[in-house]
Amino acid sequence: MKITMSDENKKYLEDTAKLFNIGENSNPQETIKLLERLNFYNEDKAIRLVNYFLTIEANPDILLRILKFVQKFNDKSSVSFLIDLLLFQNDYFEKCENKNSYDKVRSTAARILGNLKDNSAVDSLLYVLNNSNESYKLRLDAADALGRIGDIYAVPSLINVASDDREKSVYVRESAVKALGLLGDIRAVDPFIKMLEKNKAVAEKFKYLREQIVRAIGRLGTSDERTIRALEQSLLDESPQVRIEALDALSQVENERVLEIIEPFILDKDETVARTAICALFDVAGREYLEGLLEKDDVPEHCKDEIILIFEEEDEEDA
Repeated sequence: MKITMSDENKKYLEDTAKLFNIGENSNPQETIKLLERLNFYNEDKAIRLVNYFLTIEANPDILLRILKFVQKFNDKSSVSFLIDLLLFQNDYFEKCENKNSYDKVRSTAARILGNLKDNSAVDSLLYVLNNSNESYKLRLDAADALGRIGDIYAVPSLINVASDDREKSVYVRESAVKALGLLGDIRAVDPFIKMLEKNKAVAEKFKYLREQIVRAIGRLGTSDERTIRALEQSLLDESPQVRIEALDALSQVENERVLEIIEPFILDKDETVARTAICALFDVAGREYLEGLLEKDDVPEHCKDEIILIFEEEDEEDA
């Protein structure tokens, strides 16, 4: 990014950059040590300096140290400079022979943009996310940042990435699903259900993707019959964690059928799933319902232990 400034201000920034050996690359380790002096600067002045340093430095290690200060200050004046890093548009990168050496720098820039939650970064993050030639790590960090920024403009692109069976990286798809869960846009419900129906019997590598889809459906909070059926089917998944996510999601649904769907899973072969079913029943039906379960002989002991723990925690909160 080209910085517009007065001659006096420009000279101050250039002189200070020389004091820090920024842009000279003669000794990166020495420059990294010199950057610690920024801790003693007035914060406004330090912010101006780190933003300027990002425009003239090309060493990845030094850039990562500068970005730690950008993260520390968390100031929106850094957004445009971070976007330039993300898109590899710093003029000083022209001589770079290995673009991949900047992947960590660009991923860090994406994460900071997510923290800053500035909508002006959305288009740039979408550009990276939709570029299949970029590293999967950078793309999933871009997806995560889009989720944290919370701009619904990103929803269609995130849905496309999450739903794309041709996408080489399942991690990118998982990150897009998580972002959609954070955004909470109901347009994602139908694609999520289709993905569950399509992937319910696929390879083990998609297990975590199914977990993320079920969790995201829970966050969206929809209670139509198709959503309930999809969550009910997820309770038959071989992965205990998928069943746990489905129980959690069902516990947030307002529908009279939910109780009868959840209760059989207190007998699940996985103890953690069974305990989660008890917690879900407490959320749906309350204390009196669990008191009734304590009286039943066919309720497993670990489920009764979970009920007692819930009651103890509730009594402590009321005390």
